[in-house]
Amino acid sequence: MASDRQLSAAYRRLRPYCDSLPEDQIQSLDDGFDAGEPYYALSWLVADILENGVNVPKDALLDAYALLDDEDKEEYSSLIEKRINAS
Repeated sequence: MASDRQLSAAYRRLRPYCDSLPEDQIQSLDDGFDAGEPYYALSWLVADILENGVNVPKDALLDAYALLDDEDKEEYSSLIEKRINAS
C-alpha cells in the first residue's frame, strides 16, 4: 500500500487540474484530504477526473492510479483504458 506521503503528493499534483469541477465537488474532495484521508481523497479525485473528462497529464494520472488498491484499480480500469486509448 502506498504511503500517506505518496498519496498526498499525487493528490496535490492532480488537484489543480480539477478547478473546473463544481465547487461543492471540489470542496468534498478537499474536505476528505484535509481530514487526513489522503487515500480516499486521491481515489475520489481519480474517479472525478475520469468520470468528468478532466484534462490532466497522462503520466500524473497513471502515477496516481498506480497508488490505488487493486479493488479501486479494477473499478476504474475501463475508464483508464478509454482515457489512455483516446490519447
